[in-house]
Amino acid sequence: MRASIAFLVFCGFAIGLSAPFASAQNLGDVARASREKRLKTMRERSVRVWTNDNLPKRPPSEGPTAAAGMSAAPAAQPEPATAAAPPGGNTTPADDKKKSREFWQQEFKAARQKLAADQEQQQLAEDELNLLQIQQARELSPDRQPELDAQVKAKTADVEAKRAQTAKTKKEIEDLEKEFKESGAPPDWGKSE
Repeated sequence: MRASIAFLVFCGFAIGLSAPFASAQNLGDVARASREKRLKTMRERSVRVWTNDNLPKRPPSEGPTAAAGMSAAPAAQPEPATAAAPPGGNTTPADDKKKSREFWQQEFKAARQKLAADQEQQQLAEDELNLLQIQQARELSPDRQPELDAQVKAKTADVEAKRAQTAKTKKEIEDLEKEFKESGAPPDWGKSE
């Protein structure tokens, strides 16, 4: 009887010792799963910073973008047919000034698209200049300072050129609006769709 009691005590003790090991293994699995879940949520929440280097490439079928060096000017569009010529086929300068609704809408639409593209290019250049200036201010290495100074100087010149282009495009729109008013065309013709 003593032997059976000792055996039962031994079995109980063996089971009691193995339980923490079994639960430790389960705790390890739980910790691993918890860590993986935490990493997954961190990856989902992480903020992605987009630069020219990590932007997805545009399919060749879509053609180049303005950022890839394409001219910001819209493609030349053929002039639409003007309003019917007066009888006899003679046109006067006044008739040339008063063009069709489609003509004016296309002119204003193209001018506004060009202005938007110029403003976007200007904003991109200004943002790049700001980033360079921040990098220059944070740079501790005196060896890198001359290189950063040169980059900031070049980008400043680029920003000034973009600002000048934007101002030029705004002036072109003002001139177009003036020409439109002088043509005597109805005011709603100047609104692009």
